Amino acid sequence: MAINLPALEKAASRYEQHCAALDTAVNDENTTKERAVVAERHRQLFVPASEQLRQLKSSPLAMAAAVAATVAPAAPAPPVAPALLALEGDLIPEVLQRDNDLRPVRFLHLAMLVSRSVGRVRISDGPLTDEGDATGFMIAPGLLITNWHVLKTEEFAASASVIFDDEEALNGDPKESKAFRLRPDLLFVNDEALDYAIVEVAPRTASGLPLSQFGFLKLFEQTGKLDPNQREAANIIQHPGGGTKKIVVRDNYIERVVPDGVDPAKQLNSLFYGADTLKGSSGSPVCSDQWYVVALHRGGVPKTVQIGGRRVVVDHKGNPVHEGDSRDRIHYLTNEGTRVSRIYRSLRDKADARNRNAQLALERIKAVSVDPRTGPIDLRTAPLLLPALPNEQLGGPEEIIHRKADKFANATGYRPTFLGSRFRIPLPAMTSEVKRELATLKNSTATELKYDHYSLRMNRERRTALFVAVNIDGAQHWKTAGHGSLPKRPAWSFDPRMDEAVQPDDDIFSTAMQRGHLFKREDAMWGVDQPAMKRADEHSFTITNATPMIQNFNNVEWGDLEDIVSRESEQSHKVSYFAGPIFRVTDPFFNELRRNVTPAERRRGMRVPISFWKIVAWIENSALKAAGFILSQQDEIDEHGPITEEINFGTYRPRSITEIEQATGLRFPKLVRADIHQP
Repeated sequence: MAINLPALEKAASRYEQHCAALDTAVNDENTTKERAVVAERHRQLFVPASEQLRQLKSSPLAMAAAVAATVAPAAPAPPVAPALLALEGDLIPEVLQRDNDLRPVRFLHLAMLVSRSVGRVRISDGPLTDEGDATGFMIAPGLLITNWHVLKTEEFAASASVIFDDEEALNGDPKESKAFRLRPDLLFVNDEALDYAIVEVAPRTASGLPLSQFGFLKLFEQTGKLDPNQREAANIIQHPGGGTKKIVVRDNYIERVVPDGVDPAKQLNSLFYGADTLKGSSGSPVCSDQWYVVALHRGGVPKTVQIGGRRVVVDHKGNPVHEGDSRDRIHYLTNEGTRVSRIYRSLRDKADARNRNAQLALERIKAVSVDPRTGPIDLRTAPLLLPALPNEQLGGPEEIIHRKADKFANATGYRPTFLGSRFRIPLPAMTSEVKRELATLKNSTATELKYDHYSLRMNRERRTALFVAVNIDGAQHWKTAGHGSLPKRPAWSFDPRMDEAVQPDDDIFSTAMQRGHLFKREDAMWGVDQPAMKRADEHSFTITNATPMIQNFNNVEWGDLEDIVSRESEQSHKVSYFAGPIFRVTDPFFNELRRNVTPAERRRGMRVPISFWKIVAWIENSALKAAGFILSQQDEIDEHGPITEEINFGTYRPRSITEIEQATGLRFPKLVRADIHQP
């Protein structure tokens, strides 16, 4: 394919400006301070606590090494003798190199999830382009980004599609790819100077498969995605040569970023990095070691020499190349990508100039990229491979029965004034979208299912409780009353007051996929006497109170958080809490989690929520307190510092109740005001 010489010359010029700016920054005192600020932001926002190395002891040698790394971060540091540096109490057993290539295993898991949102951009008909197939990736629900030189006009975009799953499966066979048409008539904005194009994507394939299953990569405007004091690799997922999806990781280092102090006008818009890319890689996400997108890949930077007072692009032998020559002749020095922060700035400038598409794109990108600590991706899970079970085993090890309606007679449900009349906490309000999805009781418009000590509302499409709202009186608890160990577990039952078609599908439960209590049995067992406690126990074993949970998650992450609340109530305290799943369109069908299921059967049956939330409310020093948490069936629970509240939630990472509201469509205005973790 022929070269575009003017474009190559511009790339070389941008690289020269970049290098010149870095030379200016080497001995600049303000630049050193800026690097320190960016490095701290990187540590606080973009690096999970589990990946942060413990601090080296403050020996003179360690301090000197830190200063040297700050002043000249691109220069490789010499190996340091292992006896001279120590972690907190532990000697380093190997020679410590400055570039740490040890990555946690989650690096590979994240790579797989990031790759889901990357597709091949194909212009299938309409105007011809010499660019051929390229790469693009989702950056918000329904929004794809690629290069300007791939989609120069709406006409180009209207004839294009993006193809996902164009890759090999584990057995080496090609996956079944899915093609989605681009819809520039709905949204299209691009920029030649920064070489980006953002376009709407059709929500479904021609056969009806949803785009949402591929998630999106979050674009964060904040600097700090790269540590300025450490060489970082460019990790790129791409479709080189228009072929199947490939990945380049590690040993492709990003060159130093020009500090804003040297470029206050922010006219230098590119990152440069060494990586294996080919034609077709244009439009790929350039990611950090934590898989945050740092740049949009746009192409290679050629080597140039001065000939006759003019810089010219040369080949590997140092000879000038000419328009029309093959691209294979060019001697490339590095690769170039447009910085994410500069794309934000461009969109903001266009929005200020009343470009409606730019304004909409900016709003949609920002809406899903608020807090970097939520991670680099939207899609938070990969298919979990559960064993294929014979049909007779699908019902699980526990029998399910049908209790009569009189078993639930006179159940008062959740009490808003349970913590005191001054601390009334009503059931959560709901957005109109959530209300439309509620299941109703038989022969009624009512939606609240009331049990002893708790209430819930069901999502009829997902066949799972939207939320449970519960009260626990520890002073009347089975254990507090001295009744000893709990009696035999009751059998699970359907709720006769609601159509079974909107209650959880019991066929999916087994020892692997368990019926996870939203209102824990041990918390429910309280009352004025033993008969009342046993009735409450039975009520907690109603299938509407169950949600699909992988065994380890149910017994460990979710179970451990439940135990913290239980221990608090067992100290004769009163506690109320709300809990439920976060419904996402990316949640897998149960059959997608099993082996040896035919393609026709994979997208049938009940869907499995991946994330769950809990909000706990209690009274401390005559004041209402509340704390919210979000747990994932895949992600590790991040560590945090000690908590001083009366209820000590240990190492569970808190989430603001506002974040839970945004994820669920539920509203807890009183608990938001009482939230101990609200920013």
